[in-house]
Amino acid sequence: AEDVMQEKKVKQNQAKKAAMKASGPVTAFTLFVNKSVVMGRKASFTKAAAQWKAMSEEQKEPFRTEASKNLAKRNEIRQSFKKPPTKYALFTKENFPAAYAAALEETSDKKQAFKIATYAVAKKFKSQ
Repeated sequence: AEDVMQEKKVKQNQAKKAAMKASGPVTAFTLFVNKSVVMGRKASFTKAAAQWKAMSEEQKEPFRTEASKNLAKRNEIRQSFKKPPTKYALFTKENFPAAYAAALEETSDKKQAFKIATYAVAKKFKSQ
């Protein structure tokens, strides 16, 4: 059963990586390097870098535009992979700052105040 779960997780990660890669290069330079082909072969990185530096801003603009679109696509894909926050996470986000401030009034040690506040929030959540 554990092997099946592990295999499923691996496939999910591969699907995520494939989706991210499908969004395309997210920097203008990387996009330029991927598209620069010399005599049917990809140009060497150093030659591509030299060409990029020699280009004017107007020549670089199409690459920047496409790269920014790819980045927007990639960010949308990333957001789709995020799990929604749990009830406890939302509760903690709302209640922790006040509990931490109250704990800091009790003690000047921030680490101890964090422990006190965490315990108080957990206790309050469980009592609901």
